[in-house]
Amino acid sequence: MSQYVPKQKEVFKKALKQFSGAVLLLTTAYLLLPTLVSAATLSLDSAKGSFGPGDMFLVTVRLDTDTDECINAADITVKYPIEWLKATAFSKGESLLTLWPEEPVIDTEHGTVTFSGGIPAGYCGRVQGDPGRTNILGKVAFSINASPLSGNAPTAPLSVPLTFASSTKVLENDGFGTEAKLTLTGTDITRVRTSQGKTNEWLDIVRGDTIPPDEFKIEVAHDQATFGGKFFVVFSTVDKQSGVDHYEVSEDDPSRLGFVYGKNVKSEWKTTTSPYVLLDQTLQSRVIVRAIDNAGNIQEAILAPTNGDLSLPKVGASNSNRTLGAWCVIAALLGVVMGGILLFIRRQRTPRDVALAPLESIDTENPN
Repeated sequence: MSQYVPKQKEVFKKALKQFSGAVLLLTTAYLLLPTLVSAATLSLDSAKGSFGPGDMFLVTVRLDTDTDECINAADITVKYPIEWLKATAFSKGESLLTLWPEEPVIDTEHGTVTFSGGIPAGYCGRVQGDPGRTNILGKVAFSINASPLSGNAPTAPLSVPLTFASSTKVLENDGFGTEAKLTLTGTDITRVRTSQGKTNEWLDIVRGDTIPPDEFKIEVAHDQATFGGKFFVVFSTVDKQSGVDHYEVSEDDPSRLGFVYGKNVKSEWKTTTSPYVLLDQTLQSRVIVRAIDNAGNIQEAILAPTNGDLSLPKVGASNSNRTLGAWCVIAALLGVVMGGILLFIRRQRTPRDVALAPLESIDTENPN
């Protein structure tokens, strides 16, 4: 039986060697796992083809994530060469972002388009069967400069890059604002010497937009740490077609519409952003805010005057304080109503010949 021992040892050594190799492979894979984990991807999707001076085109900012990763906020900056291109408009239409802390900013001097927004429920990637349209964060309209800033027009087709700035980031929907691992993918367009006369996709969107922005409300608030304690209003809406271009605000006298409260001066419309500090700090004016989209459609919201009631809750006031205040108002109204009813009943029981006499002069025990 001893003759088989060497052979068994050889088989055992071979098996041990194979096992050790497998362990080494698994260990290496584990150590490399962090670099192999796929990340969220931001990409620029541009129109295909060539473009010449005066031509316009759209670049779509898209977000893709793994099914086990959700994103709830994005802070994005797109860069472009001002020598050849000019950003002309930004469209929120079709964007999966629903919260916009501020309007997108186009900086034509430095060649950047910056925007940020939130997704309260989180975006967890395209669902099965999704054609890919729901991963849009925004669209930027660009035009080809009629003449390069340097004055030297290219004699041959030129590849013009569009990229993301290094400050671009997205946050995970984990309640901690964790910055997600991110892959950035830019794009480029081909500039040629003459206009190609192609259909202008951006103008098609604008011309086809006949729907005003969504309805919205105006909220008034104040806080000692904000705007020096002055009253201000906040407002926001979206336009699902061409996007909101700007907001306009006006304050007027509710008894003389179109005039400044207490003055014989016509009220004016001012282009503004939210929040907006009120001119009339007595809150006796009517506030009108217009949201105007890129196609010129208008949605209007009106905030009625509070008639000088300066006891509005501060920003961040507790719900209990607001509830207590609401009950106080209701109690006061009920008191006025009940008092009116009792007065009415008392007068109905009073003979006509003394109905106009002062109440304190009426002998209620012996009315005759």
